[in-house]
Amino acid sequence: MNVQGKLRRIDHHYVIEHRVREARVYFQGVRVDSIDAQQALSVVDSYLSSANRRARKVFFSNVHSIHLTRNDKELQWCINEADLVLPDGTGLKIAGRIQGHPIVENLNGTDFIPKVLARAEQQRWSVYLFGARPGVVEHCCSRLQMNYPKLNIVGHHHGHIHESEEPSVIEDINAKTPKILLVALGSPLQEKWIARNASNLNVGVCFAVGGLFDFLSGEYQRAPVWVRRFGAESLYRFTQDPRSKWQRIFVEQPLFLLLVFAARIIPWRAVDFITRTYRDK
Repeated sequence: MNVQGKLRRIDHHYVIEHRVREARVYFQGVRVDSIDAQQALSVVDSYLSSANRRARKVFFSNVHSIHLTRNDKELQWCINEADLVLPDGTGLKIAGRIQGHPIVENLNGTDFIPKVLARAEQQRWSVYLFGARPGVVEHCCSRLQMNYPKLNIVGHHHGHIHESEEPSVIEDINAKTPKILLVALGSPLQEKWIARNASNLNVGVCFAVGGLFDFLSGEYQRAPVWVRRFGAESLYRFTQDPRSKWQRIFVEQPLFLLLVFAARIIPWRAVDFITRTYRDK
């Protein structure tokens, strides 16, 4: 590439990163980049075409992750220091309207990552899957190859590993040099794992994708389209797994919205007092 072409590419990267910074908002101290799917795909494109070889970190922020940060400042730091943080869930859309910073589009990973994989198939970007239970990740790979026949999946590993096995997993990832690494360990493990290891990973972009492999493998079913359009997918997931999801529905989301409303009518110090009181219980 000639010098002029390199300068155009650098300018393109700068413009995209500037747009992301301009779209940045915070909900209870946790960052969200309010952009739409097309803009997010353009950002991923720019990361993978950049001459900067460091692994980029793309996370999804939702009510659950914001709730976790109340007792986990390391997680809050990991999210806020990521390269891109996409908005996930109806709760953030409601909060955005109340705060006067509307969320442009709900970019939950279950909808957005398939768009990334479709682009990866077109662009011949290689993919590595890390996470989920043994058997689930293999089934996920098989389903992905059926849905994206030309997708180059260069490797996979389940996420139920001992700390002593981590170096061998990283070694395998680096040997395969994937453009895209999907990490499905659940919050806060996945964000911390990526933040801790990004500097040692020979990959283009790391995505923290939560329970994505369970859905892609067919382990769990997604809500019908009309339920998603209504913004009630979290309720549908609760019906599938009430034991692990009840707190998200009946504690985390009400508390989050309570604090959003409270911040509009009382000083933030009072809201901070409410948060500390809940945290210290």
